Amino acid sequence: MKSINEINDKAIKSYMEDKQFDDWKLNYHLEMNFGLINDPNGLAYFNNEYYIFFQWNPFGCEHKFKHWGLVRTKDFINYSIPKAVLAPDDWYDKNGCYSGSGIVIGDKLNLLYTGNVKDFQGNRSSYQCVATVDKKGNIVKKGPVLDTIPEGYTPHFRDPKAYKMGDKFYFVIGAQSEGLKGCALLYESADFEKWSLVGKINTKYKDFGFMWECPSLLNINGTDILIFSPQGLEKEEYRYQNIYQSGYILGKLNYNTLDFDHGTFEELDLGTDFYAPQVFKDDNNRDIMIGWMGLPEEENDHMTVEHGRVHCLTMPREIFIKDNLLYQKPVEEMKDLRQEVIAEAEGVICTEWKSENTNDNSYEINAEIDRLNADHIEIKFMGIDDEYSKLVLDFKNGTGILDNSSILNGPKSIRKFKIEKDEKVSINMFVDKSAVEIYLQGGRYVLSSRIYSKNNSQGIIISSNEEIKINNLNLWSMGGFKYE
Repeated sequence: MKSINEINDKAIKSYMEDKQFDDWKLNYHLEMNFGLINDPNGLAYFNNEYYIFFQWNPFGCEHKFKHWGLVRTKDFINYSIPKAVLAPDDWYDKNGCYSGSGIVIGDKLNLLYTGNVKDFQGNRSSYQCVATVDKKGNIVKKGPVLDTIPEGYTPHFRDPKAYKMGDKFYFVIGAQSEGLKGCALLYESADFEKWSLVGKINTKYKDFGFMWECPSLLNINGTDILIFSPQGLEKEEYRYQNIYQSGYILGKLNYNTLDFDHGTFEELDLGTDFYAPQVFKDDNNRDIMIGWMGLPEEENDHMTVEHGRVHCLTMPREIFIKDNLLYQKPVEEMKDLRQEVIAEAEGVICTEWKSENTNDNSYEINAEIDRLNADHIEIKFMGIDDEYSKLVLDFKNGTGILDNSSILNGPKSIRKFKIEKDEKVSINMFVDKSAVEIYLQGGRYVLSSRIYSKNNSQGIIISSNEEIKINNLNLWSMGGFKYE
C-alpha cells in the first residue's frame, strides 16, 4: 500500500494539472480526482477554518483501504487540495479508518473514529480511536480510547459522534444487538480519554433495521435530534426506496433514563443518492450538515467508475426546525458561485416556461410558482428532448416523483414521495454536471441524485395542466470550487 506522502503527491499533481476531465466532472460538489469518497467525517470549525474530513479509498472505486481525507476552507468556495491524513497503518485500524467525528478541545481538534480490524477468518473487531490536530495542521494518532464492545452487541459497533454538554463529553455510536437489531448507544467521559457506557438510547423503534450507522445527537433551540442511517428497512411505495436510508427523530432525551420521547422517523433526503450525513455548528451558530451523495454497494451504477473515481459529498446545508420538521437550505456562501443570469421571469402566466441554455448543466434555478387552478406541475431538466430527468408534482393526489428513467447513462431510477397540497410552490434546484440537489417548499423536501446525462442534453422546462403564475424566477450559471 502506498504511503500517505505518495497519495498526496499524486493528489497535488492531479489538482495542479490543467487536465481535461469527462463530461460528468463536478464543479461545485466535493469529489476526488481519483478513488472512492464516502462518509463525511470529523466536521468542525477550527482555527478559523472549516475542516471537512471524509472516507477515501485512494486506490480504487471499492470500499477498501479506507483512509481519512481532508479539505479545509474559509468560505465553502476556496478549498485546500484534498489530502490523505489518516491511513489504516496501525494494528487498531489496519482494515480501515472508519467513520467518526471531530470536537475542538482547547487549542486542538480531537478526532474520534472507529478502527476496523479483521482476522484471517474475516472476524471483525472494533476500536474507538483518537487523533489530534494542532493549529499548525499536525495530525497525530493517539490510538484506542475504547477497545471493548459492550455485552449483548455484535462487532458492528462504529461511527462515534462526539459532543460536549455541561462538563461532560459524550459520544453516540451506531450498534447492532446480538438479536441483529439496529440501535444507538451513548457513552460519557470527563476527560475524552476514559469512556463509560451510559446505555442504549430508548426509542419507540425496537425493530427498525439491522444496523444504525453514523448517528448524530444534537440539540437545536431546545429540541433533541437523533440523526441516523438505518440499514434493512423494507421498501415502501413512498418511503424507504433506497437500499439504505438516512433520517431523524425529534423530541426530548432524558439523560437519566435515556428514554427518548420523540415523533416519527423522517427521511432527510428523498432522492436516489444520500447517506451518512454529519452535522456540526460553526462560529455563526449555524447547524451545518453535509452528506455523502452516494449509497453503499452501488458503485458499479456510476459512470465515473470507468474514469477511476466515484461519489461525492453534498453541498453544505444549514438545517433548522420548522413545523416540527427539519428543514434544509444551502449555506448562503453558495450564492457566491452564481455567475451570469441566464434567464429570469416575473409574473409570467403560462402553461409552459422554457430555457434551452443551461450552461453545460452547471446552474442554479430559483422560482416561486402560484398554482392557480393547476394541480399538476412538471419540471424537465438535464435535457428536454430525447433525454431528460423530470420532477412531477401532483397536488391532486399529494404525490411527487423524481423520474430519471429517460436518462441514457447510469441507473434508470424513479423515486416517489408524499407532498402537502400547498397553493404555492417554491423550488431551488442546483444542477452540477452529474449531481442534482432539489430543495422544495423552502427545504421541507430535499432530493439529491447523481444523473449522468449526455453533455449536449441541456435545457429546462416548467409545464402544467392549467395556467400557473411564475414569480421571482432566476436561472444562474454556476462557477466551481477552487483548490490551492
